[in-house]
Amino acid sequence: MKKKLTLVVDDEVIERAKRHARAKNITLSELVEQYLVEETRSEGWNPPKGTVLSRLTGAVQQDTSQKSDDERLYQALRDKYA
Repeated sequence: MKKKLTLVVDDEVIERAKRHARAKNITLSELVEQYLVEETRSEGWNPPKGTVLSRLTGAVQQDTSQKSDDERLYQALRDKYA
């Protein structure tokens, strides 16, 4: 759900931000939202309870090994067909 947010920003900053948003083919609101998403990413986010996303969160573990794609493929095929 989106909500309205009122900000007080210097005129020059607003003009630069508008030009920047135009150059990226997005609205100023989208630009601000992208910035806020990036700035708050480290605080973590949990999807709303009961949603599909909340049930899937954590279902897939990230591969943190230093193996190459070929090595991982070989291992997966060996595990499947061995």
